[in-house]
Amino acid sequence: MKAEAKSFKFLTMEGKVKIPFFQRTYVWDEDNWDALLTELMGEVRSTNFLGSIILKQSRPESGKPKEVEVIDGQQRLTTLSILLKVLYDSFSEEIKQNCKGDISGILYYRKDYTSPEMELKIEHSQVDSENYEKVIRNQISIQEITEESPKILRCYKYFVEKLKDMSEEVRTKILNKILEPENKMLVVIDIDENDDEQAIFDTLNTAGVRLSTSEIIKNALFKKLILYENRKAEVINFYKDTWEKTFLSDEETMKYWEAERLTGRLKRDNIEILLHCYAVIKGFFDPDEHNLSDLSKLYKEEIKKINSKKDLEKFIKKIIEYAGIYRAKFPTFNNTTSFSFDDSIQRIFHIFDELEISTFHPFILMVFKENKQDEIKEKLLKLEKFIVKNMIAKSGEVKNYNKLCKQFIQDPKNLDTKLTQLDSSEFKNQMRNGLRRMSNKNATLLLFWIELYRRFREDKKGDVKELKYAYSLEHIMPRAWKDHWKDIPEKYKPDGTKMSKEEAEKDRDEKICWIGNMTLLRSSLNKSLQNLSFEKKMEGEGKKKGIKHYAELYITKEIVDQYDKGDKKWDENKIAARTEKLEKEIEEIWR
Repeated sequence: MKAEAKSFKFLTMEGKVKIPFFQRTYVWDEDNWDALLTELMGEVRSTNFLGSIILKQSRPESGKPKEVEVIDGQQRLTTLSILLKVLYDSFSEEIKQNCKGDISGILYYRKDYTSPEMELKIEHSQVDSENYEKVIRNQISIQEITEESPKILRCYKYFVEKLKDMSEEVRTKILNKILEPENKMLVVIDIDENDDEQAIFDTLNTAGVRLSTSEIIKNALFKKLILYENRKAEVINFYKDTWEKTFLSDEETMKYWEAERLTGRLKRDNIEILLHCYAVIKGFFDPDEHNLSDLSKLYKEEIKKINSKKDLEKFIKKIIEYAGIYRAKFPTFNNTTSFSFDDSIQRIFHIFDELEISTFHPFILMVFKENKQDEIKEKLLKLEKFIVKNMIAKSGEVKNYNKLCKQFIQDPKNLDTKLTQLDSSEFKNQMRNGLRRMSNKNATLLLFWIELYRRFREDKKGDVKELKYAYSLEHIMPRAWKDHWKDIPEKYKPDGTKMSKEEAEKDRDEKICWIGNMTLLRSSLNKSLQNLSFEKKMEGEGKKKGIKHYAELYITKEIVDQYDKGDKKWDENKIAARTEKLEKEIEEIWR
């Protein structure tokens, strides 16, 4: 890899500059065009830095001109070349003659020195090639261009109209800045065939370079398919029927595949998650050995192994098939989503989302692909049980999820083997202890699904069976209890001896974190109420409403009902009893 600051005239030294045939469309809009023009119209300085361009050098075939592939920077190159074309056309013939050679060297190259025909220097992607050629070869007028026209044409119209109102002096100043060899406005990064563009992207990410893993994979797939198929039109048709139809057919589809999900500490878009799942299922991405940053490199290695057009088309069709399943079966949730207990597929995805677990997505996708509906439900219920119980127990298995996913894909019976381990007394003790050291996030998730389970189980007429995940966790006995909860019951150790005051206080501090001391409210209590006595937390104080006012869930009503019957006390004994009750319900749900 070599990075060097260069002027826009660096293009005169290149042969063909290819934007990968299946790269996404030109997307810059008026804000970008205006920013570029404003920068070039600014005060004279040593340079006008306009960003980075990544070019991949290819080994030229004997007798053919050199070619480079644009890995990143097509927006800048396209916009600058259109601006240069519009500038050139705006001048008198005299000025045109003075700069014709420079302009021609940037916009064109001679493919065959025996022919007078000049080829366009930049060979655009299949999406924009026709419109780009119309602009550079003067084959369109701005009267034909509307707000619905492709952005390349609208860019051309924008510059024509802007430059029309500028003086010749200002236009000359802009032209000189673009053509000035010392105005090194771009950092051109040259990489060779053996460099990994994804790794380079990761290195440059902080500088704002945007390179999509899915774009690299798509281009590698269809670039090789073009090698197998002499008729480019056939490849374009195949592309439109497969990749474009699945991922790019309309704005809603594109938004879906570009939408990000939180996966652990990282946000990844749906198409990258899908491609990762497919690679894991097919075995060329090993979760034990590889990182997500390796994904595009591993795809390219796998694509190199495919030795026929038929097999490559089959490979692409399989991705498309899995994509259809992914979009149909992998739900997305927001604040308006309602959940019900009897929708077990929805439940497992909600649990996975809240726990930020995407590790098992490849296994889930394979389950959907290879099983009938009853088998799908059975296998996913097993996976749900495995995940929830390990979450509660804070089991060391959590660290092995990558390895386990691979094992489950290789043989789903490995999941059954793992489930048998959950019945051991040691694991049950881990779970019991886990319910006594609950994080707020995990407790909220468990209590929500316990609530929906009760509504499903009891099936009372008129009761709502679907709920939105929009409740606040409340500790009934507050963490800061010493000012208003001074009455501590007598407590005894397992050997029967009485606890000291310090030991009793420590015991209380521990029990506050038990799940039995937690409930869900439809709105958070006022902060000034949260640490008050039990009665004031229940009733409220003045205009500040207490737990009774927000108690619409079974898990909270049971506490309010006992309070209304005269039981005005909440202490460690109540917490312990309620924890045991919730523990039994958890075992019923995920038995």
